Amino acid sequence: MFHPGHWAAAYLNSLEREGADFEDSIAMLGILSSWARSLPGEVFGCSAAKKIETLIRRGIGEKKLSTGEEIAVRFVTLMVKKNKLRYIDPVINEIKRSLDKKNRVLTISAEYALPPAGDFESRIKEAVKKQTGAHEVRYSGRPRPELIGGYRLRIGDTVIDASILSRLSKLEDQLITGADRISPAADGGN
Repeated sequence: MFHPGHWAAAYLNSLEREGADFEDSIAMLGILSSWARSLPGEVFGCSAAKKIETLIRRGIGEKKLSTGEEIAVRFVTLMVKKNKLRYIDPVINEIKRSLDKKNRVLTISAEYALPPAGDFESRIKEAVKKQTGAHEVRYSGRPRPELIGGYRLRIGDTVIDASILSRLSKLEDQLITGADRISPAADGGN
């Protein structure tokens, strides 16, 4: 079984150990993985890894790579060699999550039936910063008319559902549960 967290931790440990720039390295990792995945056919094994590394270095030309970029090249080459390149997206996502956690960055995604009025985004961001002590809060929002009204927030791994759809669903569950408790004898058989 593949564990993106293990590969992400190994990548981050390499960056840290070498004192590499994290942002440059992750940007390079994204570029290289997109390019390598676009190659036709199955790309794995030692010979494919050597060919890919040669192509990457030829494509870069005379440009001197930073330490972080060099680590990205070696990482993609290793993933090709081990036939794991197809898992690069979950690894990159895990790398970003780990860095966000380390840097105390929270991501908020909001879903709403109607676009929020006023400065909803800035108020939510400030409230989350105050409650959590986060250094930075990233916000994204999108309309979801099926919520009927209200909103649903995802803050990290926590979901706050203050939508009308959620309330109606809970009410429906309560009505069904309550109806199950009523027995014909309790109402006199009527």
